[in-house]
Amino acid sequence: MVRYDILQLLAAHPEEYVSGERISQQLNVTRAAIWKQIKALKIEGFEIEGQTKNGYRLMKMSLSLNEWAIQQALTTTCLGRTIYLENELSSTNVRAKELAHQGGVHGLTVVARYQSGGQGRLQRQWESPRGGLWMSVVLRPDLSLADASKITLAASVAIVDAIEELFQLRIGIKWPNDLVFNGQKLAGILGEVVGEWNAVQTLILGMGINANFPRECLSAPLNATTLFEILGYEVDLNILAAMILKHLEKEVISLENKTFEKLRLRWTERAVGLGGEVKIIQGEQIFQGVFKGISTDGALLLETEDGEKSFSAGEVQLRSKKSEYF
Repeated sequence: MVRYDILQLLAAHPEEYVSGERISQQLNVTRAAIWKQIKALKIEGFEIEGQTKNGYRLMKMSLSLNEWAIQQALTTTCLGRTIYLENELSSTNVRAKELAHQGGVHGLTVVARYQSGGQGRLQRQWESPRGGLWMSVVLRPDLSLADASKITLAASVAIVDAIEELFQLRIGIKWPNDLVFNGQKLAGILGEVVGEWNAVQTLILGMGINANFPRECLSAPLNATTLFEILGYEVDLNILAAMILKHLEKEVISLENKTFEKLRLRWTERAVGLGGEVKIIQGEQIFQGVFKGISTDGALLLETEDGEKSFSAGEVQLRSKKSEYF
């Protein structure tokens, strides 16, 4: 795309102006076409300064989601190297499934600026206003079905590591797939197997991070927060996406190398409610006990009056003994 060819040229010379004539010659486009594309880039959020005699200079990258900007920030081998950015989707997971069925490669990533029908666990609606990071990755890892179930745990660690590296925020993990800050939900994860695992070995990993919008954009009953509320400023969604993909790729490779114990220990360090009294809701049954962590196969461990019990993520809900949220 000519627009991003121009952007690439400007980014390659960050300390100087690039003349319209030079851009025209290198990209074989007219000066009028260049002006039109520069205008479009400004609308996308890139700050570009133009001077009549000197040309154009890229002053600031866009904080809004942009395919080119994500690619520039990527340091991965596979994840995000094929990327689809849509202005609006019903669900990035649904779109990623479609692309997986069409032969989408390992690491293919779908990102949307807005989701009209995002879903969390147990078919719950996931509100996805503009300004958030709504992203799904097609994973075709070399894992058994049992080990594949640990990918959501790996994603939890990847996201908290990315947020801590970028913003020095310590985020807690609420088993199995919620990320919280001061007891309020900041992000969620949804893993879905595509087809029969033994035949297809494909998993769609959806991640939603409440980022560049105020808390008021979410329904009042939700006990949630956003990065904007926590930090007081908008973050670069492209760098955030690339950083999460970097950490996720590392965690998936670790799972493939059978090093789950390291992941389990790092997950446990961030676990919310660990050592406290909780209740597990499994259908009509309620189990109460002390949250002891997760087992070597990724199941939640609960110490009850009847001894230690383990629970897979499935239809299980984890609640503190006193309230709906930790």
